[in-house]
Amino acid sequence: MKTRSLRSLCPIVGAVFVLSSLAGAGPISLDVDPALSSLDLTITVDISLADDTNSDSSPLSGTIEIELDDAGNPSQITLTDMVVVADQTMQFNWSFGFFGSADANVAGGGVFYDTPGVGTGPVPIIGSDFDFPELFVNLSGIMDVSYDIFLVGSGADTINLADQGAGAASFAGSISVDGDQITLTSILPIESTQPLLDANGNEVGTVTTTGSATIIASGTAPSCPADLNGDGVLNFFDVSAFLAAFTAMDPAADFTNDGLFNFFDVSAFLAQFTDGCP
Repeated sequence: MKTRSLRSLCPIVGAVFVLSSLAGAGPISLDVDPALSSLDLTITVDISLADDTNSDSSPLSGTIEIELDDAGNPSQITLTDMVVVADQTMQFNWSFGFFGSADANVAGGGVFYDTPGVGTGPVPIIGSDFDFPELFVNLSGIMDVSYDIFLVGSGADTINLADQGAGAASFAGSISVDGDQITLTSILPIESTQPLLDANGNEVGTVTTTGSATIIASGTAPSCPADLNGDGVLNFFDVSAFLAAFTAMDPAADFTNDGLFNFFDVSAFLAQFTDGCP
């Protein structure tokens, strides 16, 4: 037989104003799909006497962490972390004709958010589109270069793409929601220039890297049982809905799923409410 303790309502009435201010959105983790995402790089080596350009690409994997003001119908997005790396070593070769040639391998190429856990944004979502006009990121990757160039000689150099430090980049894309599935699509531009050094540390040219990271990442928004009115926000209206359901012995208020309506349901609701919604 279902029972309801009216005394159980007292704690929730007393806590409503405090908890309404504490409940908030949490991060949503999205996995980068390597079948749909890629790092495409074009590298130009300029040795003053001549230059050449070569390109290669690799699938991408990694994670992106975001916060949405409403997972069901978002109007704002905040980025809190991003780790996107190339799955394959990328290979390049350059020919300078009479002047010689050069080759390079790039391992571990990727893009990293500069301040993980510290949000950038929020920025508005208009339709499904968002735009972070300035997002600070770091490149990663080790480029091993070997060369045999007329009047320069033969040699090798190792270039750490992370040495250039954090740089500002635009980060625009779109967010789509299908039930509890959230998908982010974006193209992140990449541009850097590094000196090419010989074995003695002398600069013999420059290496300019341009390209983009095409990112498609998706994940599931965690459920939010305390969002009883289904608007993606925890506030007084959810508390009011719980009180009404509890009084009516509606199964929506049976948070312990034991067929009873008592203090334990109130306690379970308060715990879910305090945890917040994604």
